[in-house]
Amino acid sequence: MLRISGISKTFNAGTSNEVHALTDVSLDLAEGSFLIIIGPNGSGKSTILNAVAGSFKVDTGSLHLAGHGITKWPEYRRARLIGRVFQNPFSGTAPNMSIAENLALATRRGKSRGLGPALNPRVRQELRDQVRTLNMGLEDRLDNPIGTLSGGQRQALTLLMASWLKPDLLLLDEHTAALDPKSADQVIELTHNIITRDKLTTLMVTHSMQQAANLGDRIVMMHKGRVLHDFHGSDRERITAEDLLKRFEDLRRREQLGDSASEFLRSAKGATELLAIFEAIAAVDEHIDAREIALIEEFATCWNLPAPNLTQGVTEASGDILTLRKCVSNYLQISPPAEQATELLDVLHHFVHADETVSKEEEMLLEEITAMIMGYVTQSGDQGEHEVVIVPQTDEQRAAVLSILPGVEASS
Repeated sequence: MLRISGISKTFNAGTSNEVHALTDVSLDLAEGSFLIIIGPNGSGKSTILNAVAGSFKVDTGSLHLAGHGITKWPEYRRARLIGRVFQNPFSGTAPNMSIAENLALATRRGKSRGLGPALNPRVRQELRDQVRTLNMGLEDRLDNPIGTLSGGQRQALTLLMASWLKPDLLLLDEHTAALDPKSADQVIELTHNIITRDKLTTLMVTHSMQQAANLGDRIVMMHKGRVLHDFHGSDRERITAEDLLKRFEDLRRREQLGDSASEFLRSAKGATELLAIFEAIAAVDEHIDAREIALIEEFATCWNLPAPNLTQGVTEASGDILTLRKCVSNYLQISPPAEQATELLDVLHHFVHADETVSKEEEMLLEEITAMIMGYVTQSGDQGEHEVVIVPQTDEQRAAVLSILPGVEASS
């Protein structure tokens, strides 16, 4: 039904305000499917909808809808195949026209727009019958200006208008984001009912993880103009709102790897030893994730080192804890972190969270490495004595500090 093939879009190309909004995005929607798109601000969610609707021309790639190649079609021509509801309840309707007149325009999409024939008695009765399905009592207010309605009422009518002629594709762009919770719930219930009843192929953008988990048969998560996750089939059936929130938390952690930590990685001394630490962390829970492998390979490339031969899946730990301590000790002797302890710890936290879960083994390992790093900072160096107070938060952390730094008082 809808095929998006490798589309990319850059705004303000060649200027200081250049934004890569979409990068090589491909998606296929079968007829009657309901795809939910989620992602942080600026991830490209609404940009995909605008690309499909024809609000701008894509730089590369192609778009096909209902058997038509629509890549070069103008927006008004695509509107014959597409129904759309915007985030703002006041978009998509004419406020000074009556409810009946707005609905009549929707019934004549792709035809001449004269309202005389469109509002004959037969059509008015059809309008009443359809508006009655909203259960908002608006069927007795058809002659009222639509601009006098609440946001929720107006958005419900806009959804009815967009779906009236059973379009080949329905686009919903955060259409409940501007509504109060009660109105949002009403519009979402109406959305579900209309899409289910008419078997509409739908592309919906939302910030609500609960909506994403409850609606649709497929969920795509966007990040920086790319598809980061695509949940369908059994994966989609198992996903929960809590799972999606954890994915967002992972994105937040990635964004928090600041400029100073990134610069630390680019210019790190003792890269071989640091890479060995990453390998040990990846394997300590006896399972190596694809994203951990990708990060290690990325670091190796950055440091002009041969990438280690790692395989995704269950593995035996690459060495015991004593071996890891030796790796950390070797690294600290090559690149004392007195001035970069914070950046190094940021990088290690980022790596531990790469696979979106933190095992107890990884948590303990990170606590040990943290204690070693902070303990090393207290040693004398060329710039004198550095004093650091280690404040464990748990019994496990206290034990880790005492095991690595015997004789040191670990304040609670």
